[in-house]
Amino acid sequence: MRTVGDIKIYHWSEIQDSFREADIFLGNGFSININNALNYRSLFDRFLTYLDSADQLMFKRFNTTNFEGIQTELSNAIEVNRIFGQDVNKQEAAIKNLKHGLIGAVRDLHPSYSQIDPNTIFQISQKLDWFGNIYTTNYDTFLYHITLATLDRAKRNNSVKKNQDFFRNECGRLTFKEGVLSGLRCIYYLHGALFIRTEANEIIKISRGSRTQELLELIKLQVHLGYLPVFVSEGTTERKTETISKNRYLSYCFEALKASFKDFVIYGFSFSKCDDHISEQFNNCRRRLAISIYTKGLNESQIQKYVKGVEERLYRNRSTDLKFYDSSTLF
Repeated sequence: MRTVGDIKIYHWSEIQDSFREADIFLGNGFSININNALNYRSLFDRFLTYLDSADQLMFKRFNTTNFEGIQTELSNAIEVNRIFGQDVNKQEAAIKNLKHGLIGAVRDLHPSYSQIDPNTIFQISQKLDWFGNIYTTNYDTFLYHITLATLDRAKRNNSVKKNQDFFRNECGRLTFKEGVLSGLRCIYYLHGALFIRTEANEIIKISRGSRTQELLELIKLQVHLGYLPVFVSEGTTERKTETISKNRYLSYCFEALKASFKDFVIYGFSFSKCDDHISEQFNNCRRRLAISIYTKGLNESQIQKYVKGVEERLYRNRSTDLKFYDSSTLF
């Protein structure tokens, strides 16, 4: 255990027994830990390659690599222009470019399955056995492959609990169906994923036809055919909530988070203002929360500032119910 002022930062092993079977929430830090190419700087640089020189200059003038922050500024500009009866076509076109470019950047920078260390996937699969249900705001395919690794392990060892994500085989394709099957761990993609899309009135999960088939290639094909992923990337919590409410699958996942009263282990989540719709759900009842801190490169003042910000977001929880742990000691 490390102490910063009066803040205790635990090694995960010191508190893990207290959080056996707790639900786990995985934020962007989970993806970055597996592959750092998915950090905001890399994504933004790749995003710019999708634009002409004029649009590149315009987005650079926001002076940030935070996609959600840029979208917030554009959305605010639209609202102000509408109030004054001004044209909003340019701002709306910029938001469209932002969303399509972000999808393209994630798709381009995301490593193919053959490029991911299989031992990393296997070890994370094992570590997730410790927890109950899994909630994530990540769009990438890492958890998809981890789930397949867990399925392989369960075939060899029936004590391993398999996962369910509410997509069931119907006529040869995986279609979203509500309802929890007993004995399985649930996975909820709260902000959608690259491999989830809509078609007519159905919500479909893209699946590989064989183990040699690359999921990312299938995703690229679907985008080429005009099927964009179910993907929440709005810049404010209000607009994210609006998008979630309009999608049957996303609404189902979010309602599950709202209904959960279990203890939570939170990993790689920044508790930013644009994700207050998530943070607020951890305030809906008294429970114990274990919250990761990425301490590398941070001085004591920065750590204290981060912890204070988290505590302000989790204002309904007693400080004694919050435990902070070093993120490097879990995954």
